[in-house]
Amino acid sequence: MKKTILLLTLLTILYLLGFSLAFSYLFEAVTPGKFLDLVRNFIEYSIMFVSLIIFCSVMLKNKFTSVITYVFLVLATLNFGLSIGAALIYKSDVNIGMILSIMDTNINEAVSMSTMFILPSVIALIMLALSIYCAITIKNTIRLNWKTAVISSLWILMPFIFFMKHKYISNKGGGKMIKNVFYLSNYIDQSLQIRKESEEISAVQPSFDVQKVDEGVQNIVLIIGESARKQNFSLYGYPKKTTPYEDAEKKNMLLFENAVSPAGITNLSVPLVLSTVEPGEFQTHFNKISDNIINLSNHIGYKTSWISMQGAARGITSIANMATYKKWLNGYDEVSISHLKEIFNPKSKNLIVIHLNGSHPNPCDRIPPEEKSDKLNYYDQSIQYTDKLLGQVFKFSKKNNTVVIYFSDHGVKIKGNKFLHTDSKESTQVPFFIWYSDDIADKYREIGTVNQVTQTTKIFPLISRFMGLKEPEKYKDERLKYLKLDLSVIPYSELKE
Repeated sequence: MKKTILLLTLLTILYLLGFSLAFSYLFEAVTPGKFLDLVRNFIEYSIMFVSLIIFCSVMLKNKFTSVITYVFLVLATLNFGLSIGAALIYKSDVNIGMILSIMDTNINEAVSMSTMFILPSVIALIMLALSIYCAITIKNTIRLNWKTAVISSLWILMPFIFFMKHKYISNKGGGKMIKNVFYLSNYIDQSLQIRKESEEISAVQPSFDVQKVDEGVQNIVLIIGESARKQNFSLYGYPKKTTPYEDAEKKNMLLFENAVSPAGITNLSVPLVLSTVEPGEFQTHFNKISDNIINLSNHIGYKTSWISMQGAARGITSIANMATYKKWLNGYDEVSISHLKEIFNPKSKNLIVIHLNGSHPNPCDRIPPEEKSDKLNYYDQSIQYTDKLLGQVFKFSKKNNTVVIYFSDHGVKIKGNKFLHTDSKESTQVPFFIWYSDDIADKYREIGTVNQVTQTTKIFPLISRFMGLKEPEKYKDERLKYLKLDLSVIPYSELKE
């Protein structure tokens, strides 16, 4: 019995090691409250894993159900192996972008990387062998009674309980199974759905009826903020100094004083901004997002890169997947700026999109501990942190013939201590500006302030112009149509305050 317990303990430690490597960001800036959450997670996942092993042991008692044991243990091993592989090969947590990259790997790429898979594969096979041995050992000693039935069912019952809690008691976001013993299954499921969606969208070939009229600028950097209210930017007159780096560069900007988002949440707003799909087509002709700024840039010869700090999202990930280079990162937003500097190629024409976490609720989680202070509330500090990163981009791009476009996907409505994503004018008023490096030609440089109400869907024709293309005479930003959360469309003027 002692030998069995020791073996099961060793297996559980290995399982938790895989979990820890897959989600190493959980260990960043651990506060007392987060530490308790971490301990609770370890306990819950340990219980589910032990329950799975015991379930497999019970299934081994019958030759007809024994095959179920091997199927589940192989799945658990693949789950573990992917975590180990990500850590050893990619030096990264597991995320949807990484899984999508694996799915898109062709045979030649796999062969060229084959030696890198040896160590993770050996570790995974050891895990599988130990799991099978442990299940067989327990099978020979375990008794079939109601206690065994309860324990062996926990790995099925607990995810259901987590789901019900998530749906009816405490919704913290996430998927249909917040936790289950195969902890990467949600990522894999989402990746499969996104891959299918991407294939459907890619199958729609836009005509690209564009006219090249100039050589275009060398580098276009598009930075997508998250849940940032222009009302909290000192750049827009907020009394607290939240955007000192942007304030200092205002002389090199075209500032849109009354910019508004086309929708109140990321999944609706960003596809509308980056593609030609109309708000009224979102339900009926969603695949029209194939006519997007990444696809267009590829078509005319710009090297496209997408750096994301966010997880997968319908439409957005499909657009990102069209980039020549794409990378999904974990951690604080500053790692995206470091990555920008690493991949920047001054010899090619570049369109680089950076999708930040920005001020996404809860904003206190978006700020590194060393950046936190008592001088501002957490929301304002998240704005200030993004400003610091923009300052780094300005400094890096100063002599690189670069246009930097920054906008927020949407704002938020503040009600007490809550940050709400609502259909309201307050939550759609966003920061939006264009910054020019010193060596941008005068024909592209327009400095000053635009006072009229401007929808951020204007970004598509703006980027087209910076790539040397003729701008469309009429575009959807002029119509100021707003896509509500229920997917109905109204004039922006009818949106409540």
